[in-house]
Amino acid sequence: MGSHTITITARDIAGNETVETVNYQVVYDFGGILQPINQNGSSVFKAGSTVPVKFQLKDNNGAFITDAVAKIGHSKQSNNVWGNVEEAVSTSAATTGNLFRYDAKDNQYIFNLNTKGLSSGTYKLTISLNDGTTQEVVISLR
Repeated sequence: MGSHTITITARDIAGNETVETVNYQVVYDFGGILQPINQNGSSVFKAGSTVPVKFQLKDNNGAFITDAVAKIGHSKQSNNVWGNVEEAVSTSAATTGNLFRYDAKDNQYIFNLNTKGLSSGTYKLTISLNDGTTQEVVISLR
């Protein structure tokens, strides 16, 4: 995972040599945010509730990645509610800290976001993965 560099040297029959260095990055195949959050930012949850944030990761062969490190953060974007789809809230306990856990039964990462203490408005959720990428989704609280 992460950034890598490869240097390739080619030599023709006359002894002419060319060296090329290429930088590339190996990243997870991020399957998108899963329900109950809509990826288009239309999800609205009750402020003070627990919001399950879920996603799946796969490798290049389509196999589920089970050992990634994923962290969540959030920032308020607006005092206005942008979403228009009222979503059901979770009855599960909120997750402490900021690390997702892997649920092997459903092959997904999950973080039960506690919105207690957050005011009504629209928030950007940011998921930081240990492959160096970040994923974002917007939700609203009413």
